[in-house]
Amino acid sequence: MKRELILIVLSCLSLTGLQAQTRYCMSYADYQADNWEELDSLHVKEMSNGRRLFGCNDYKLTTGNDSLDKVLKKDVFAVFYNDTLLINCRNIHFRGADYEDQTFGNGFTRAYYFYDGRLCFINRWVDEKAMYVGSQGLLGALAASSMSLENARCFLIKREYEGGRIEAQMIGDKFMEKYEESSPEFYAEYMSETKRKKRERASHIMPLLWKWSLIQ
Repeated sequence: MKRELILIVLSCLSLTGLQAQTRYCMSYADYQADNWEELDSLHVKEMSNGRRLFGCNDYKLTTGNDSLDKVLKKDVFAVFYNDTLLINCRNIHFRGADYEDQTFGNGFTRAYYFYDGRLCFINRWVDEKAMYVGSQGLLGALAASSMSLENARCFLIKREYEGGRIEAQMIGDKFMEKYEESSPEFYAEYMSETKRKKRERASHIMPLLWKWSLIQ
């Protein structure tokens, strides 16, 4: 029932325009099924003040309608706007081998098409220091949520669970191991950065993904 009501709100507001240039989908499953709905009015605000690296969760989407804005913030998974795909970080989770379950906060981020059909995006990495300080109060919370070249990492949408929870997978050493045999030149270029912490940064990985046409 909730989904039907949301779709009614969105549909009614999108009928005001003859040729809507913006589309949205409610879930990752809808995205995979190419199940989009048109949306007539949308304002996209970039929150990073020019500090964005390829795309982090710093896009705020508004329509001028409070009800619709709440839907966009909480329920919509992706918006296609001016040839750019933006995905909602709200329900995306990542759980690394040595880290607690991590969420990516509110807001939309730029997504890129990975060659195998999945979506690639950049977001912050919460390291051990930030997680420890984060348990101490506001200072840690700010440290954990900050975005910089040092803590930006590349992720892939892995799967969606019933209830809307979406699991992400980090592109790092473990992920790249599969290319050691299938694409040794690409793997060698990735491993050319000898320090793992620097090697797994988005600033190292994204140019390689572009160069080898693994994303678009």
